[in-house]
Amino acid sequence: MGVLELNFPAEVAALVRHKEEEGQNLLWDPCRKKWLVATPEEWVRQHAICYLHLLGYSFTLMETESGLRTGFKEKRSDALIYKNTAPYILVECKAPSVKIDQKVFNQAFNYNQSLKAKYLYLTNGKQHIFWDVVGNKALESLPSVSDPSS
Repeated sequence: MGVLELNFPAEVAALVRHKEEEGQNLLWDPCRKKWLVATPEEWVRQHAICYLHLLGYSFTLMETESGLRTGFKEKRSDALIYKNTAPYILVECKAPSVKIDQKVFNQAFNYNQSLKAKYLYLTNGKQHIFWDVVGNKALESLPSVSDPSS
């Protein structure tokens, strides 16, 4: 997999670490502190968490591929950002070829039933949807860490 063109601020690309090793493209996950195979979805996830880092969210307050329970099923959220030890932003990432549609919204809302995050961030790297769960409305962007209204 080569470098995928995504719709993120230029500063984000500089934060995403990648390398080729033994013929495999790898991405550094700063949350799990390990190199991962660079699938299209992983490429999007690493850009999304670096974007959130630019908004002021520390990697130490993020989890990637964290487990959660929906009904009787075990699932994994793509990324979860905490604020004051509570889930704050649930991130759902898709490969750039996957459209962010109602099915993706439903998946994120279903995951959030148990998490109770205040915000949802859905992205395929080209399309970004920010949702205020409490206010039940779309947002232009997510609040930065320093935003007192969040």
